[in-house]
Amino acid sequence: MTETIGKALAETTRLFPDRIFLTDGNSRISFSEASAQIDRICGALLALGFRRHDRLALWLPNSPAWVMLALACARLGILLVTVNTRNKGEETAYILAKSRARGLIAVDRFWDIDYRAMLAEMAAPHLEHVLWLDGGADGFRLRPWAESFAQTPETLRHAEAAVTASDPALAVFTSGTTGFPKGVVHSHVLLDNVRNFAGMMHFEPGDVILGHMPFYHIAGLVTALLPAVTLGCTLVTVAHWQAETAARLIAREKIAIFGGIPTHFIDLADKVAELGLDTSCLKCAWIGGASIAPDVARRAKHVLGLDALAAAYGMTETSACTTLSRFDDPLEIAAEGKGVPIGDFEVKVADPETGAACPVGNNGEIWVRGSIVMQGYLEDPEETAKVMTGDGWFRTGDLGQFDATGYLKITGRLKEMFIVGGSNVYPAEVERCLHQVPGVRQAVVVGVPDRRLGEVGFAFVERDESAAVTQDVILAFAKAHIADYKVPRHLRFVEAFPMTGTRKIQRHLLVAQARDLLGYQES
Repeated sequence: MTETIGKALAETTRLFPDRIFLTDGNSRISFSEASAQIDRICGALLALGFRRHDRLALWLPNSPAWVMLALACARLGILLVTVNTRNKGEETAYILAKSRARGLIAVDRFWDIDYRAMLAEMAAPHLEHVLWLDGGADGFRLRPWAESFAQTPETLRHAEAAVTASDPALAVFTSGTTGFPKGVVHSHVLLDNVRNFAGMMHFEPGDVILGHMPFYHIAGLVTALLPAVTLGCTLVTVAHWQAETAARLIAREKIAIFGGIPTHFIDLADKVAELGLDTSCLKCAWIGGASIAPDVARRAKHVLGLDALAAAYGMTETSACTTLSRFDDPLEIAAEGKGVPIGDFEVKVADPETGAACPVGNNGEIWVRGSIVMQGYLEDPEETAKVMTGDGWFRTGDLGQFDATGYLKITGRLKEMFIVGGSNVYPAEVERCLHQVPGVRQAVVVGVPDRRLGEVGFAFVERDESAAVTQDVILAFAKAHIADYKVPRHLRFVEAFPMTGTRKIQRHLLVAQARDLLGYQES
């Protein structure tokens, strides 16, 4: 049976007590030091009344503190609710209410967002404790924690012993088809896919990993944080993406492994070439979250000096990584976005109507079944039932095809979701926001190609009769109420929408129209 995250950390600490576990490029924390600090955090949480199956939210950027707080939750069986640092007040208030979080740990400000001011205006009926993170060279503390709460080792051991691998460990909120985020719940069994991924990527104990992918996102957890915990690697935390910072950290910290969306590779290759840095320490990287341009893959592998560049495909619901190209595959495989299932679970290309497996070379919907699939959407059985079949298959909504050699290629989507810089955006959520703007009668949002971010939003807006609402007003409202990556980059006013005979909006015609307006042509 799969071990818990807490037990994995304990075993790694036993094997490598003096190895550096966490660094932000300045302070350095060994596994034994981190374990001792996690003990103190566990003691504080127990003293505040937190117990197994309670929910605690983190609204923090990547940092050693984020990692240790998350691992304390895992040790005690507390469900960790991750909150996107780009979220605005309404988005976070919904997550706190939906998750029934008893506690929230946050920073005062980040991304020029005043979290404290937003929280003061939120309705969070279950929230009992709000703790504010103070950082410093000598570690961190939590206001109003003036001192650590003492707990006996027996108390901690008893609390940790009650935790099982099947306990819910993590709730990651993604954008929702209904206009509201959904909390994807995973148990400690998530570690199975962490090991699948690490094995395919040739992770080794002592490797140094760049932790720039947000830890509130499933990819940051599965491809960086948890591999460091399970394998005894050093995790270099990066609060937010800056290409020069990342490039210099790779060279200075001798980072061996990282990954990200095509945007990261474009930025990083440009900066490494500009600065003339030596990044020969890099062993491998994964690339995913958006379509991969062959020239981007080729330049990244050459400029960064990678031994391997692997194309990754997965979802929050399937533990971040479902397929991956093999370590020694030709670069052309990664450039085509092809990969093989990475573990002992099932993947099939199915007829979306019947569920029957499609023949090799035929398009169908990608279905996944096994340990990597989520337990369900938090407090949302109806939405869970929409994507889970009675016999355990998760319907991804993505289209793909297997070739004769067993490689899966993603060919499109059944759903309306588009991906901006690696983050899923569902039009319904953005449209719900735009509909709140006075003067907007109806809004429809579609995804359009973008060279750097993969895709961005394009909004078509119909105004009320005689309304004079402007593009600037609409976009300013959106920027104030939803995360910046969800805000449409383009907007066009229309008199009416193309409709079917049954009065349904023909989104595919709007997609074609948006592409024409931007001068996009199929390659």
